[in-house]
Amino acid sequence: MKLRHFIELLILAAIWGASFMFMRVAAPEFGATALASYRMVFAALTLSPILFYYVYNKNWLSPRTAQAENLSLTVPPRSTKVIFAHIFIIGIISAAIPMYFFAYAATNLDAGFSSIMNATTPLWGAVIGVLFFNNRLSKLAIVGLFLGFLGVFVLSMDKLSWDFTDQIKGILAIICATSFYGLSANYSKQMLTGIKPLFIASGSLFGSALLMLPILIYTTPNVMTISPLAWLMLIGLSVVSTGVAYVLYYRIIEHSGPTNAMMVTFLIPIFGVLFGHLFLDEQLSINIFWGVLLILIGVSLTTGIINRNRIMRASNTRSIDIAD
Repeated sequence: MKLRHFIELLILAAIWGASFMFMRVAAPEFGATALASYRMVFAALTLSPILFYYVYNKNWLSPRTAQAENLSLTVPPRSTKVIFAHIFIIGIISAAIPMYFFAYAATNLDAGFSSIMNATTPLWGAVIGVLFFNNRLSKLAIVGLFLGFLGVFVLSMDKLSWDFTDQIKGILAIICATSFYGLSANYSKQMLTGIKPLFIASGSLFGSALLMLPILIYTTPNVMTISPLAWLMLIGLSVVSTGVAYVLYYRIIEHSGPTNAMMVTFLIPIFGVLFGHLFLDEQLSINIFWGVLLILIGVSLTTGIINRNRIMRASNTRSIDIAD
């Protein structure tokens, strides 16, 4: 990865890491439902020029997929209605539901804690892929799942209680949110292979915004009671951390590949914890350190970033160096 591309990756991680700080400040004033609804509406407006470009030109298929469909090869033809229906479903399971759960969690949990829990998304994606999409996991990936969920337990130890506290509700909300992210990743791969990712992102946000707009009308608080800071956090969350971030993320995938883009998963908690500590006076603890470490190692094993072949190559290289 070139230096300028790595800088883009750092900027993306900082933008997404800041989103948890934005939610933590704005959620108590807006409420979870209104905050999530505003976020989707403003983000959809931000990405609407991209969506309208794809729709107007009808070029949402990737070049290879379009060629395959024209030649009736491996990709079966799909009608526009079917594609749009799948994108609408993606909007529900990857935007409307998770964004509500994260907004709800922000009313009860620190921004840094939420950003770390967000890193478990690939773990839930792997579990849901095995349970519902006939995916298979290697032995290392299973070990990764165990370590990742052990990290969640370590991270949450000081918040666990037999009582159904607000913090427990917040933790369960994040688990639900990341599970739906995992479901959406598997569903999109199964149903929307060959569709341009930025079209899926902009279209799904537009669909979820249409769904949430009537809810927003009935749940929005008195706008005169919302502080300017909360409005600023909302704009940062929806326009920058959602709209702009999506464009930047798919740009990184385009020039550096999905594996390198996945590195952002490991960087987001660093910025999330840092911003929470610097700007919201959130306290650091040893549980955070060990929880982050276990979760990130688990994600590395589960996603194949660390795999058996790389371990064997590293071991062989070390053996050669020792022999020399």
